[in-house]
Amino acid sequence: MLSTEHKANILRKAGYAVPASPGSASSPYQTVQCWAKAIETLYVTYAASRAAKSLRDAEEARTLALLQMRSAKAWA
Repeated sequence: MLSTEHKANILRKAGYAVPASPGSASSPYQTVQCWAKAIETLYVTYAASRAAKSLRDAEEARTLALLQMRSAKAWA
């Protein structure tokens, strides 16, 4: 299981705007639990979008392979 801080770092590297932790002055969160819930919500969204992209890419590759196979048969 990834820690909340690790998830926050992954999100930052992926380009997401990650809220500051409760210890900093610019944080809108008063408790670590609220901040962790916000990070978890962002991370679930991030993971779901990556999974959806992976599925789209796989479907695109499958369709392309099918079209190439049909094209090859048409010329044979």
